[in-house]
Amino acid sequence: MTTIDRARLTELLEGERALHHERTPQSRAAFEQADHLLGGVPMTWMNKWSGGYPLYLSTAHGNRVTDIDGHEYVDFALGDTAAMAGHSPAPTIAAVTERIGSQGGIT
Repeated sequence: MTTIDRARLTELLEGERALHHERTPQSRAAFEQADHLLGGVPMTWMNKWSGGYPLYLSTAHGNRVTDIDGHEYVDFALGDTAAMAGHSPAPTIAAVTERIGSQGGIT
């Protein structure tokens, strides 16, 4: 039976957290300033983010998201509606643009 070296796991996790903090200072600042949401995040499960804070995204298209620090990721989670068609699907953008352009927004 193989045992888990918990000290090594802790060491690896801390290294990943340090890298996350180094690469995402703008996301960290946004998280620290966000006090108007549930615990500073839009979804309460985000408080359990392994890096200590979630990424804040600037763009999302298809299965790609870009954080506010400029790093692009493949979104393997594609939560909620993005799982159906990806982020920012062209037909949805066209329909929303048409609706707002012709009727001035949602009533």
